[in-house]
Amino acid sequence: MKMRQVYNIGKIVILLLLFPFIILACKEKENDKVIENDERKVEDIVEQEDEVQDIEEQLDLEKIYVYDNELDTEDVASVQDIPIDTNGDLYALRKPAKKEASYTIDSTANKKSNFTGRCINISIVGMDARIGTTSKHADANHVLSIYPETGEIVVTSIPRDTYCDLGYEDSTGLNKLTICRSNKGRRRYLQEAARIARVNKIDYYVEFGFSQAMGIIEFLGYKNPTNTLQVLRTRKGFGDDYQRCYNQGQFIRQAMLSHFNKFTGTLGRIAIRAALLLVETNLTYDVVTNIVDQLEAANFPKSSECVTVKVRPVLGIQYKQYNFSDEENIGSLIGQIENFNNRRYKNKVDNPQPKVNVEKRLLGVIEQAVKDSAKHPEQVISRMQNYFNQRAWYQVKDKGMRTKIRDEFGTLLYNAYMKKNKINEANNVKDVIDSDKALFDSK
Repeated sequence: MKMRQVYNIGKIVILLLLFPFIILACKEKENDKVIENDERKVEDIVEQEDEVQDIEEQLDLEKIYVYDNELDTEDVASVQDIPIDTNGDLYALRKPAKKEASYTIDSTANKKSNFTGRCINISIVGMDARIGTTSKHADANHVLSIYPETGEIVVTSIPRDTYCDLGYEDSTGLNKLTICRSNKGRRRYLQEAARIARVNKIDYYVEFGFSQAMGIIEFLGYKNPTNTLQVLRTRKGFGDDYQRCYNQGQFIRQAMLSHFNKFTGTLGRIAIRAALLLVETNLTYDVVTNIVDQLEAANFPKSSECVTVKVRPVLGIQYKQYNFSDEENIGSLIGQIENFNNRRYKNKVDNPQPKVNVEKRLLGVIEQAVKDSAKHPEQVISRMQNYFNQRAWYQVKDKGMRTKIRDEFGTLLYNAYMKKNKINEANNVKDVIDSDKALFDSK
């Protein structure tokens, strides 16, 4: 009974905190139109009654709204006093408490891009595929718009549950972008992504799963790719899917600004070939090297402003911009996520997900494939191909064991394809293994 009373008092406190904003919104309704966007579904921050504390945290974190003539739609909300930086841009920096992740406020993610000229649009899709499966749900959705002649890039990030009419009854909850990729195929997905991102068309696509993402993050020099990927994949503790997809877009932006030189020069050419074999894409070596050469000629990156992040559909909020190159900041964010999860586990809102022993599973696959290799090469292919396509060995933390598993997968699959007289497939396996060695064995 006492707990119920505390909860009711909490609700009253929250209503009192929100009351001035409600009054202000009502007064200005006649002059300014509130965003009406039927193409998105914003998930409610309050998922359960025991999350009153999370709402108070969201209020405390200053979900800042601003008037701005350059907003992409008529976004309206309360004006707060925000410091102005030397460039005249809205700016806010939260002073972090001990072990708390710091961030700045991005006031530009809702605005239109000012970049003009010839543009190349590349869809970047992170697949939510469990190890060994062939699921095609689009968990991370981004469109990279590259202006090679001016050396400018826009990363447009799209929440996975953004509404798109796929012909299902709305009551099914299936009319959303993540389902589009799995149920309607890549071509339809690219059409929908282009429409939402407001670009004419998607020229190229890059798709990868969980394990490949870990490989990419490790290649970029992160000491703990597992933690980094966990921060980028989760929305728990961050409020909603909009902030999550912005985090991913911001990670892409920071990676391009910091690691562009890894793809230039002689060593860069090797990295490009290896990277193309790491993911599923219609980009070719010649296309990528041409883009890199043009960006380099344009002196990319001239400044941090030459790469911007936009979120579409527009939601009139200010996004928290974290520094993902700071491993200590990543650690603080992991702590924030774990605290959020622990509260939910304690209150039985969620249950901890069972952990898969990837090393043990892959060694079991190899053991069975060895038994089948002499007389049943087709069984070897069937058993190992999905794991190979996912580059599942990147989830093995011990690098010595990871190398051993990778090489055995390569040998067994190569020999199986050769026995079936599938020369092209066998050569592709060899190319993947060789490129993987070029990326990681020298580290």
